[in-house]
Amino acid sequence: MSNVLLKSVIIFAIIVGSISTMYTTHSAFAAPEFVTVTSTNTAAGVTVISVSNSVNNTADITSFTLQINGDGTFKSFKSENGWQGVKTSTTLAFSTTNPLKPGDTISFEIKTDQQSPTFTWKTSDANNVDRETGEIGVQSNTTTPPPGSDNLGKSSPSSDSTTPPPPTPRGILDTSVFRIIPSSPSPGSHIRVVGLSFSALASLDLYVGNDKIGSFSSNDKGNFVATVVLPDSEQPGSVNFILKDLQGNQKSFSTNIKPQSKDHQNIQTSIPLTLNVDPIYHQGDTKTISGTADPQSTVTITLLDSKGNPITTSTVETDKDGKYSMTNVVPIDRSFGKYTVTASDGKIQVTKQYSIVTTHNISVTPSATRYEPGQTISINGTSISNQLVHFIIKDPTSQQVYAKDANVTSNGTVSTSYKIADSAIKGTYSVDITQGTDHVVVFFGVGEDVSPHITATLDKLSYQNTDKPVVSVTGPSSSTLNLIIVDPSDKQKFADIINLGSDGQASYSFNLTSYTPGIYSAVVSHAEEKVEKSFAVGLSTSTGAIALKTVKDSYLPGDNIIIIGTANANSLLQITLTDPNGQIVKSVQTFTDKTGHFSSFDFSIPSIAVPGTWKLDGISGVNHSSVPIIVKSSKQAITVQLDRSSGVYTRGDIVAISGSDAGVTASVKITINSNSTVIDTLPTSATNRGDYVTDWQVPRNVNPGIYTVEASSITGKAVISITIQ
Repeated sequence: MSNVLLKSVIIFAIIVGSISTMYTTHSAFAAPEFVTVTSTNTAAGVTVISVSNSVNNTADITSFTLQINGDGTFKSFKSENGWQGVKTSTTLAFSTTNPLKPGDTISFEIKTDQQSPTFTWKTSDANNVDRETGEIGVQSNTTTPPPGSDNLGKSSPSSDSTTPPPPTPRGILDTSVFRIIPSSPSPGSHIRVVGLSFSALASLDLYVGNDKIGSFSSNDKGNFVATVVLPDSEQPGSVNFILKDLQGNQKSFSTNIKPQSKDHQNIQTSIPLTLNVDPIYHQGDTKTISGTADPQSTVTITLLDSKGNPITTSTVETDKDGKYSMTNVVPIDRSFGKYTVTASDGKIQVTKQYSIVTTHNISVTPSATRYEPGQTISINGTSISNQLVHFIIKDPTSQQVYAKDANVTSNGTVSTSYKIADSAIKGTYSVDITQGTDHVVVFFGVGEDVSPHITATLDKLSYQNTDKPVVSVTGPSSSTLNLIIVDPSDKQKFADIINLGSDGQASYSFNLTSYTPGIYSAVVSHAEEKVEKSFAVGLSTSTGAIALKTVKDSYLPGDNIIIIGTANANSLLQITLTDPNGQIVKSVQTFTDKTGHFSSFDFSIPSIAVPGTWKLDGISGVNHSSVPIIVKSSKQAITVQLDRSSGVYTRGDIVAISGSDAGVTASVKITINSNSTVIDTLPTSATNRGDYVTDWQVPRNVNPGIYTVEASSITGKAVISITIQ
């Protein structure tokens, strides 16, 4: 809880700082478009604040801040649904790890020292990006007198006269507010008038003192943005901008008119409106939007999605040279596709587009999505030049059928090919492509159309609780996946949904603020399919001994290495594979579970591996363990061995005959000989790794003596002696 409160205080300090400048910096003022905030004052002196996130919004709301206007102070508050608050006398900051999603509403009960307080409010999303701001006032919960009674509750006499038409509704409400941009204009300059919380479609007039300088109307939401020219006749000094409706109600804004610069007095510089936008973005990117306009003027920047719906609107002021710039942060979960940016100076508008593309450096695709047994699949694409890319193809049962390291050319292209066996099983095959820490998965079908499986990868294996893990997922195009985070006690910690784009990909980020140290699991599911990825939070290195071993001692190029071992429970380890020349081939981080066991399936022998003695090292803190492994040449001749090192058997015994390097799925012929006489013949075949094994029962009528066991295949012959007693 202390961590949560500490974070809330930090967020609160940041937000209070931003609110304190919100109305002195003209670019921070904007009318809310997707978040609606209402307030009600009850008879018990409690103010109920309701915050609604529009179903059309694309952002979740994770913080909400209130600042009381005037001389009022907050006395107490009450929140719900996991929202927590931090209070000072004039500000309340609420935050949560259970975001307010589009279409949802949250309410807060607040007590102040005022009967009808007014507030300034502000919302932020999960990336601590400010979303919208506004002002609200409170309407008392009084009952409207029924028709036919006066204000004293007495019935009014009936009248036969014609009922007069109802009065025109007020255009300016108690909650209405407006600002001038820039806040200190010069005579003859263009100014923006921005307002919110007016009556819908209200007709309004703007005055400077007694001089009317413009007329405009609010939109159907009661907000407006208008451009007017401040007359050259206005004198520098203190002045009131007054907004009036048709009934004479008014709001005012006091500021100073600054003198015209000498340059402006001599010549009015005009610079065309331009807009510069990087055409390619990735999820999580921070880039700059820039351009030009008239010096010391205001430009409105609007971001729209692929359907033309506005996402955010901001204002920025040009400098004395007419230049402007602002940062644009792309949320980690924003959908891939095309987006539009518009810039307006109130007179003209310019538009540019950019695309959000996958964050992966690797971009490869099979030459077709369906193949038949016996055909050859070609995989082509691009990646970082002059770095190895590792390809692994798995069949529908998740068995590896192909592995190869491919070089990326100097111009960034990479390719590989694989001949599908005539006996290949039908179904959807996956291709795992890895370069460094970047990993992507593509699919193809054999004998039937492809049916993409869901996959999930984390950007790291171990995190601190200040990190924000990123889960990259794939699955059927435009489908919805379920995400569940399971804590070390196997209980659900967090749940949400992930919407895949038309390319079947998406990334999702979440907070670890309240996570205690331990091993967690991210479970992604769709229909009846489920994948699970473990990750660690807040673990340290081991202080005890490390035991490290592999499931076998010798390997061929392309073989996978299965590593198992033990160390202190819930500790971090680094495992490294080194070739005979002392070059590190791969190094990955892993961790032990609560029983102290660990395993790794992340290593394989490169397809271009040098034969010899390789080494696996496990390191955690000052502790270290090393295991040698033998890598043979892919052209190694066939070997043969018996299950007894002595080679001595009696009549009736079962002899297990095995070997390696016989050739992938090659036929193997075993013969038992006595001098030049063949006693028995045993046909068998090798696996897709070149290994083979078969049994021979020693006949009960065979004579005692020394015999030979010969194994032959496409890679040669091998002989071993056997003694029968």
